[in-house]
Amino acid sequence: MFGSVIKKAKNKSQPLILLFTGGATGGHLYPAIAIAEEISNYATCQIAFAGSRKGIEAKIIPEKGYPFYSIWISGMHRKQIISNLLLPMKILISLFQAAGIIATFKPEIIVGTGGYVSWPVLTAGILLRKKIVIQEQNQFPGLVTRIIAPFADSVHISYKSSEKYFRKKSNLKVSGNPTRSDLENKKTEESYKYFQLDHNKHTLFIFGGSQGSLFINKIIIQYLPRLLEGTNVQILWATGEKWFEWIERETGKLSQVHIYPYIKEMGCAYSACDLLICRAGATTIAEITRLGIPTIFIPLSTSAADHQVYNARMLAEAGAAEMILENEVDNKLIRIVKDLLSDAERRKRIGRKAKSFSKPNAAEIIAKDILRR
Repeated sequence: MFGSVIKKAKNKSQPLILLFTGGATGGHLYPAIAIAEEISNYATCQIAFAGSRKGIEAKIIPEKGYPFYSIWISGMHRKQIISNLLLPMKILISLFQAAGIIATFKPEIIVGTGGYVSWPVLTAGILLRKKIVIQEQNQFPGLVTRIIAPFADSVHISYKSSEKYFRKKSNLKVSGNPTRSDLENKKTEESYKYFQLDHNKHTLFIFGGSQGSLFINKIIIQYLPRLLEGTNVQILWATGEKWFEWIERETGKLSQVHIYPYIKEMGCAYSACDLLICRAGATTIAEITRLGIPTIFIPLSTSAADHQVYNARMLAEAGAAEMILENEVDNKLIRIVKDLLSDAERRKRIGRKAKSFSKPNAAEIIAKDILRR
C-alpha cells in the first residue's frame, strides 16, 4: 500500500504543503526536524515551521533552510506570577497570528511535536479544519498533547504505556520518538580528534539539554576534584550558553576538562563518550537508547507533571540506565560514576539494555502515516 502512496506523492503536480510546530527546547524541536527530513525523502514537499522567536527553533530552523514563522506565545512561569499577567493576551494574539500563518502558507497537514508554542498553531488548525498529526515524546503526555489529541487525525506516542492517559484510543499509534539518523554516522577516532580528546582516557560526557542545566553544572563544579581524583577520566561538558564563562573560569586550565557552551555535533559527542550524565528529557532518552549509551540520569525535579522522573525511572527499573534524583546526588553521584567507569562490562550491559528500548525507524513510521492522511 505504501508504495502507491509514495508514487502518488511524488507525482503530484503541486508539492505537499506541511506546517510543523513545536519547540522552545530541543526535545520538542528535533523530533519535528527528523520527521520533516524523513518525509522529504519520499515526497516533493513544501515545509515550514512555526514557533517562538525566543525559542531554540528561531535559530535552528533557518540554519536548516526551512521558512520560519514566529508567534508571540510564551510559557507559563510557575514561580513568577507577575510574569504571567500578559499570558491571556499572548494566547489570544498568538492564536490570531497562527491563523494568519495558516491562511498565508495554506498547509494541507499540520504536525505538532509539543511545547507551549504548538498550542495556538494546532488550535487554529483545528478551527480552520486542517488535518492534524501530533507526536508525543514523553511517557506521560504533555498538556498540549492531552488537550489537542481528541481532535487530531493521528497521535503518535513513544511508549505503549502512555495509552492509559488518553480517553480516545482510536487515533493512537505507538511509533517511538524520532531521532536524527546522522547520530549513528560518527566514528570514535574522528570524534576524539574533533574534541581534541585523549583516546587513552575514559570520556565522561555531561550535558543538561539544549539550554544547559544550572543544577548539573553546580554539582559537577562541586564534585570535580573528586571526579578527577584517582580516575583515568576526561570530561566533555556542554554547559549551556548562559553558564559557559562562569564554568570556564572555575575549571581554569584543567587539561582533563573540555567545555563547550553548546555542542551541535552531538553524534561526535555520543560516539566519544564512555559514560553520560544528563537530564531525562524524552529526546535525549530516544537518542541514547538508539545508540546504546550507558547513562546516569539526573531528572529535572521541576519538569511538567514530573515527566523526566517517569522517563528515567522506566529505564532504570529495567537496568537500562542509572537514575539519581536531585536530592540524592550527595550520597550517590561519585560512587556510581566511579563504579561505572571502572567496570566496562557493566557499562556494556547497560548499553545493550538501553538499546532494547530504541525505535530507530520512528521518523519513517510517522512519515508514512502523514503521507496517508
